[in-house]
Amino acid sequence: NVVTLSGRVGNVPEPRYFDDGKVVLNMGLAVKRKYHPLERKVKNIQYGQEETDWFNLELWGRDAEFAARFVDKGSRIGITGSLAIDSWTDKQTGQYRRKPKIVVRHLDVLETKAEAELRRSNREKYGGGGGSGNYYNRQDKENDDDDDDVPSSAGTGGFFD
Repeated sequence: NVVTLSGRVGNVPEPRYFDDGKVVLNMGLAVKRKYHPLERKVKNIQYGQEETDWFNLELWGRDAEFAARFVDKGSRIGITGSLAIDSWTDKQTGQYRRKPKIVVRHLDVLETKAEAELRRSNREKYGGGGGSGNYYNRQDKENDDDDDDVPSSAGTGGFFD
């Protein structure tokens, strides 16, 4: 099976190193659902009301080390991997549990260095971390074009936001 996704990283990637030298990195990926204009009309979905799906990612080896070094919370990435399901018995409740994940085989950073710096500076400036406090959500809600002290987007046209 093959899974290809693009979205934004939802947490700070923190690698785990094992005694045998292997490294693994787990992180979440937020992917905004896109709808065709006719589908929006039928389902009565307004722009800006898209749902977000979350995927658990697992990276190993050099990809894990690369992501730990160059990817942070909010980074726009694209991945290709395969769907896997972890299963275990919960020690506390004795219940059988399952958790889907994507084992990443290839990772691409989909933002330029300038876009990443702009995102980081906006997060610091507006107290980011997500939610309604970040610059992108504020810009959509306020729609204030007279704010000259805020840098503009680096040019994705909102396609990956």
